[in-house]
Amino acid sequence: MVEETIRTIRETEREAQEIVENARRESERIRKEAEERSAQIRDGIIRNAQAEAEAEDEKAHLAGAEKEISAKAGYEAETAKLKISAGEKEKEAVEMVISMLA
Repeated sequence: MVEETIRTIRETEREAQEIVENARRESERIRKEAEERSAQIRDGIIRNAQAEAEAEDEKAHLAGAEKEISAKAGYEAETAKLKISAGEKEKEAVEMVISMLA
């Protein structure tokens, strides 16, 4: 009877030890899965942020190029107006000098 009780206690202790060991292994597996999933999520967030930053950089670059083209067209138009105006003023000045000499 005592031997049977001791055997039952030892069997129960062995089963408890197996349960603890299984729980430890399961806990480790879950921890590793969580780390892997966390790394995947982090990498995805980083990739998305990089893609958004690249898109914003490209938009800013294009906007800058458009403003540069617009500014160049504006100063070229202003330069053309000034050349015409200068040509007219030069013609008036030449005519005035000629009229003063005559």
